[in-house]
Amino acid sequence: MIIAVGSLKGSPGATTLTLALADRWPVGGGEPLVVEADPAGGDLGARFGLLTASRGLVTLAAAGRRGGAARPVEDHIHELPGGLQVIAAPAGAEQASQVLGELDGGGWSLLWSAARGQGRPLLVDCGRLDARSSGRPVLDAADVLLLVVRARDDELSHLAARIPVVQSWELPAWYVVVVAQPDRSADYRVGDISRVLGSRVLGPVPYDAAAAGVLAGRRHTRVGIGRTKLGRTAASLADYLAASVSTDVPAEPWTPALPTGAAASAGRVALPRTRAR
Repeated sequence: MIIAVGSLKGSPGATTLTLALADRWPVGGGEPLVVEADPAGGDLGARFGLLTASRGLVTLAAAGRRGGAARPVEDHIHELPGGLQVIAAPAGAEQASQVLGELDGGGWSLLWSAARGQGRPLLVDCGRLDARSSGRPVLDAADVLLLVVRARDDELSHLAARIPVVQSWELPAWYVVVVAQPDRSADYRVGDISRVLGSRVLGPVPYDAAAAGVLAGRRHTRVGIGRTKLGRTAASLADYLAASVSTDVPAEPWTPALPTGAAASAGRVALPRTRAR
């Protein structure tokens, strides 16, 4: 199972959501692995003091070029405090983009094969999505794409304009995950978006600075994010994805125009009901 997480504009929190989903992945759903595939550069190395030159995308790309003599995927993984496993990208944009391109030499295939063989889900942080970028192989392999968007007029307008492009990627399933803003109610604009995109809309994901700080390595807690608003929402979303990855959601044959301003009254779209944890 490969879940690509990214945005079409800005930095709405794709990395934070990727880590939260992996941290709250349902027990029995396989050991999740987070992969940084952002051409603009990775964040995890700097956040947690990881040596990305000795383990990470750099060594995975080198292993892919060696083919049958490649080191196993486990040799490229860092384990974060708390046990979450990640393959981190270099911080610099030039190096990260170059390494992602080099993964075409066998690194991606090595990663996909290992995930299938071990039955573990991959959550790939793609950063800002562009079909022409070096991260395109992730979109080609993904079972699900999560488009992270903040409930802001500029990001929603950009989403509306790019939906035909997203449909052209012909993904098995894709969803829009709405992230709440600190100065707005959690369900601000979610109702507007859902009236256009229907069941593709998941959220809202709450604005939770404390939980985001834990995932960024800036805060330490004995209990992690499990009891936080973000943790509970991520657990519900992870359950939903794990249970419905095989569902084929057909793309609409039309181009929607998302309402703006006070064009429609606000509503609430909760995350789908899932099994008890």
